[in-house]
Amino acid sequence: MNWRQSSTRFTGPSNAAVALWAVAVVFFGVGDLVTTFVGYSITGVTELSPVVKLLLEQHAFVALTGLKAAVFVGFFAIWKYVSWPYSIGVPLGLAILGVAVTVWNTGVIFVAVTG
Repeated sequence: MNWRQSSTRFTGPSNAAVALWAVAVVFFGVGDLVTTFVGYSITGVTELSPVVKLLLEQHAFVALTGLKAAVFVGFFAIWKYVSWPYSIGVPLGLAILGVAVTVWNTGVIFVAVTG
């Protein structure tokens, strides 16, 4: 059998998966990180997560960025090993969480700044 007769083809991730991973990176990765640091720099704004609060107090940017990277690596590994259609839930969950947390943080910042 030559390569043209092979019924097995390499297929990459679906367009939906790529789009969801992009949303997850933009909102859960970057949006949450940026809004957390901006909010944390405003007097009266505090972090609700005790783990993140501890990281911000002790090591700030490096630790929180490392935590985000570890979360992405872990969830990406899960996504690679879970079969379709369940695997789409991994980037979908991160995307939804990222949008929700970024919107929440933005609201907290807006209220703190506008009084």
